[in-house]
Amino acid sequence: MRATATSIIAAAVMAAPLTVAGQSEPLQISNLSPLASLRALPRQRDAQPASGLSWAISGTVSNHFTVQSVSDESLLLDGQTDTLTLSLRYGLAPGWDIEATLPWRHHSGGFTDRLISDWHRVFGLPDGDRSDYPIDALNYELTQGGHQAALNQSVSGLGDIEIGVSRAIADIDGGQLATSVGIKLATGDDSDWLGSGSTDVYALLRFSGPQRGDWPVWWHAQVGGTWAGETDLLGAQQRRSLWFAGLATEWRFSPRWSALAQFDAHSALLQGELDAVSQPAGMLSFALRWRPASHWMIDFGFSEDVVVEASPDITFLLNARWSPSREWVTSAGFN
Repeated sequence: MRATATSIIAAAVMAAPLTVAGQSEPLQISNLSPLASLRALPRQRDAQPASGLSWAISGTVSNHFTVQSVSDESLLLDGQTDTLTLSLRYGLAPGWDIEATLPWRHHSGGFTDRLISDWHRVFGLPDGDRSDYPIDALNYELTQGGHQAALNQSVSGLGDIEIGVSRAIADIDGGQLATSVGIKLATGDDSDWLGSGSTDVYALLRFSGPQRGDWPVWWHAQVGGTWAGETDLLGAQQRRSLWFAGLATEWRFSPRWSALAQFDAHSALLQGELDAVSQPAGMLSFALRWRPASHWMIDFGFSEDVVVEASPDITFLLNARWSPSREWVTSAGFN
């Protein structure tokens, strides 16, 4: 009897419908490297336009440790970036919405160096010469072709605000295809590495849709390009035409809980010989999602640098989202 009941519950959970666009969202995460965060590289989101006003708040802690030196070029990123990002999304008209993203950033020596070193030691992972540098110290330095930029004292403040407009353009096999254009404003102080001091614009395509069949799995993808303004922080070898792409999946394994995996990538930030900034970046994120009540999603997880040193060594994330238009689908009598 117990085995039969368990089988029935499991089947009901696996058959939980994910047919309403907007039931799933990718993780609110991007490359938070002190250099990559200077550019407009939009985070993934659901392709379904918002209905009414929704909001999301995301907190992240990113540990950086990159040391490279080639010829007359060198890069040192040793520190921690904490961010608190508020996103507001509003449905303008059927098929249209506008979204504003307001980040607050804090660069410091942080508190995660020892934690990361202990993690590497326990699992036998390479530590990248961390032991040769002070623990929980802040030192960002870029030297390239006569250009120098540095930050070695803690700073905090508003970053560059992004505003984007999205429009649904097609229904595809139960999913939604949308396009978006946006702008990153020069609201962050570039002398404190909080912003680029210039305006970027971007355009992209997004897709969101359910897995075929009865599996409670949702997919998201995006691809796009950015035209970046010139920033004094990156020097003469900066790339101003950038691409970015992402793929995310959510597996709803119970009415209240999901597992998420996400990959994000973008083109190199600079020309030159420093691999960390002259090669494409890639980061892989994992998280659990909890739906404590109708209209709420809370995520907690982490991101790792798949392309080593092109993004933070590790980022811890906590996201919360509320949407009045989100219908919480349950099954097997769960409420």
